[in-house]
Amino acid sequence: MSFKLESFTEILNKEFPGAKLEQTSLTKAEPVKCLLIDSLSGNDVPHYHDFIEVAYVTNSEATVTVNKSKYTVRSGDMLVLIPGDVHTYSVKSGCKLACIQADTDFLFSTILSNSDLHYSMPYTLSRKEGARIFRATELDDTDIPRLIYRLFQESTEKKSFYKLAMRADLSSIALHVFRTWDRINGELESEDSKRNGISSYRLTGVLDAIEKEYMNEITAESMAKKAGMSYSYFSRYFKSTIGHTFSEYLNSVRIKAAEDLLINTDIPVSEVASKVGFANTSYFIAQFKKQLHITPKKYRSNFGKSDF
Repeated sequence: MSFKLESFTEILNKEFPGAKLEQTSLTKAEPVKCLLIDSLSGNDVPHYHDFIEVAYVTNSEATVTVNKSKYTVRSGDMLVLIPGDVHTYSVKSGCKLACIQADTDFLFSTILSNSDLHYSMPYTLSRKEGARIFRATELDDTDIPRLIYRLFQESTEKKSFYKLAMRADLSSIALHVFRTWDRINGELESEDSKRNGISSYRLTGVLDAIEKEYMNEITAESMAKKAGMSYSYFSRYFKSTIGHTFSEYLNSVRIKAAEDLLINTDIPVSEVASKVGFANTSYFIAQFKKQLHITPKKYRSNFGKSDF
């Protein structure tokens, strides 16, 4: 029997009245959150998370801005956000989004590498809307709507082994998403190779190096050599492939590492800056505020542990 969207909306409205999106970090004790968004304004502050977020439109329509690109999602559509996606929601009156936030380690530890998360996804998502938005016409032929409802059910009832059940359902959704991304990425690779004869996977070694050595001095020149490209070509190629300049991407990796230190340690902000690779504290603060729209000090105050 096919899943009925109307039943889903009715049940969610009844079981989760007035639920709002919470800008809080996930924890080991609570690695998945299921929230119902129904009253965000168009003035939602741009923000991003260090976890994956899936938003399923149960009725009406919403506009989502992701990394400066604007998308319209309607009843039955599913939006996928990966760690680092800067986004805002503008929800029409009467619209409800079933929002699932999931810690990447909880889902993918030992299965996907950091280069998978930080390379293949942004590359694919920046090039094709179909990788970001899964339309209702496609999802109607899958079990995804039922899986999303079941995640809300498990999150609410918290029966024995509910986390295992939630991970299984999330894994089923992720498998559909990743295989779609893999197909799209293959199509893009084919287009690129026909156009210039060069595979975008030449950046894999560069992104692996950034992931391992972000705390040290890394230059675009040295990474260009690693990729076997001239500096000028590497700069253009990196921007067209990743969607950000080399320095923007490196700074984003460093800022994500800084978030963890700000939350889990009490070391001074200047030391945090140094540990993640920023030689200048003022520049670190400026970049942190640019990306997260909040100062490191305020971020620690809002999200840091209180037992230091």
